[in-house]
Amino acid sequence: MTNSNKNKIVLVTGSRTGIGKETGVVFARNGYKVIFSGRKLGDCAVTVEKLLAEGLEASEIAIDLSDINNLEANVNRALEVWEGLDILINNGAIIDPIAALKQIRATELENSTIINFVAPTMLIKYCWEHLKNKKGKVLNVLSGAATNAIEGWTAYCSTKAALHMINQQTHVEGKKDFIKSIGISPGMVDTKMQGQIRQSGINQVSKVKKEDLISCEVPAKFTLWCASEEANEFSGRMISLGDPDVHKRYINWSERNTHK
Repeated sequence: MTNSNKNKIVLVTGSRTGIGKETGVVFARNGYKVIFSGRKLGDCAVTVEKLLAEGLEASEIAIDLSDINNLEANVNRALEVWEGLDILINNGAIIDPIAALKQIRATELENSTIINFVAPTMLIKYCWEHLKNKKGKVLNVLSGAATNAIEGWTAYCSTKAALHMINQQTHVEGKKDFIKSIGISPGMVDTKMQGQIRQSGINQVSKVKKEDLISCEVPAKFTLWCASEEANEFSGRMISLGDPDVHKRYINWSERNTHK
């Protein structure tokens, strides 16, 4: 853990389970003040209580990404917890609807668009001035699906592609305000979403066995590196541990700086 992390504030959406939860835990154990958020208050309570018992700094604010009308008010409540923000992690997302393009329903597509694209975009807007004040960073959890069409994933691929563009847009417009924005492709991770994908049986991704998936700890620790100054040059890009250069630099940094 580096002293530079101390007192830095991070907000993680969709942190009730999976990558979001593990990311929040990793950040807290590496000196950050972490605001966990799920759809309902209490979704992240057990995780927060555990971290507090370890003497770490963690809090919880409910942010329902599907509730656009109350999104700004909920984000403002999060920003008041420690009076500011250094890092926004747009992690929350849904895979539904898993359906062929010819079968997709407008209401389902609209819900996916709101949660996976509109809400993360507005979160960046609502956090902008706070990130500007801290010369902060946005970390958008993306996917290989953002650049590759996958059978049955019309909603997920298209909304992640849209967020991929917002990541680039944040980088371009954030330059004058010293805000960085990095897209993270976490790989095939053992999450509840992957369970939904296996149950669908609709494409080759659904055939990947649970035992062949990577643990949530891997992308969580990678996200910690993306939050560091060493990763700043990747602002505006989507990166992954599958890139040999990125992987090498991450490993070298991790050995010097991380705490489990």
